[in-house]
Amino acid sequence: MRNHVARSLSYKKQGKVFIVNDQPANIDFTDIGNDCNLSCTSCFKIDKGRNVEIQEELDLVQKVRERYSDSSLFLYPDEITTSSYLLEPMQEVGQTYTLSNGLRLDDVMVDSMLEVGMKSVKVTFFANAEEQEQWQQINATGYRRIEQNICRAIQRGLSVSVNNVLWRDNIQSIVPLLEKCADMGVYKVQLIRDRTFEEGTRYIRDKDMDEFVIQVERAKELFPGTPQISINYSFAGPNFYGKTLDEARVKLKTKEWVTSPYLCPAVDQNYWGISSKSGKVSWCPFTINMEQGKLGYINKNTGEVVITERVDLRPETLREKLRGKCAKDACDYQSV
Repeated sequence: MRNHVARSLSYKKQGKVFIVNDQPANIDFTDIGNDCNLSCTSCFKIDKGRNVEIQEELDLVQKVRERYSDSSLFLYPDEITTSSYLLEPMQEVGQTYTLSNGLRLDDVMVDSMLEVGMKSVKVTFFANAEEQEQWQQINATGYRRIEQNICRAIQRGLSVSVNNVLWRDNIQSIVPLLEKCADMGVYKVQLIRDRTFEEGTRYIRDKDMDEFVIQVERAKELFPGTPQISINYSFAGPNFYGKTLDEARVKLKTKEWVTSPYLCPAVDQNYWGISSKSGKVSWCPFTINMEQGKLGYINKNTGEVVITERVDLRPETLREKLRGKCAKDACDYQSV
């Protein structure tokens, strides 16, 4: 893959539209496939656009793949177990990782994933059925099914990691979650901060972080190395403590599926999220249903992404907007 960040990033003129990057390093199909078997109110991937035919979706993936051959392509279905027809194009783009809610991750599905070279799956999982129900509106039976499916998938040779969403009331569940995941053989647990800002009783505030750190450190002592504890960058930022600038750069480059030297792949507009349902293109996977996240649209006949919005995501612009401890003059790692 070419080094896209090394390209000239001065604004280009395209009619009346100014763009930073028309060949991003990363392109995700963020809303593709059949509907998910759940309707979680918290899901950021629910696009209200029309459904499309399977062949139409597959053709669009191929068109984008051919037109942007230097970009890394990732298919992010609403739920892989309801869209197994996407496994073959995943194999074609070299994708070895996907996500699932785990309810239908049965033996047949796991075997199909292994056959196309899938190495791991990430499942949203909580320490108990009550928390799982709060997040996904499923009952205790569904929770036990997810737990059983995780165990069976691991036994059949598919690595499993866990996404866990934390809000103010379930920080104390970190240790029980790690214990359960260690028993099942989960290789990594990623902790994510609840983004429900408008619900003041849920969002983890800065003053709640002391207890979070205590629980994480306790879990590390009890379960050293297995499973690995990963803290999502959007939770508390990257941990650069004691690292040189070069070591910090190496840490930032370690990502699950995107290619970027920065904390966020959207910097330098090196990320496009495409919805095959609505045709909308966003500059961040979490903004696909927000008007301010719109970057443009995709021409489904040609596979060309047409930029319609001016979004300045250059590093120098973003640095000027940072405040507090992350402000340009307050952080030694700004150059990273």
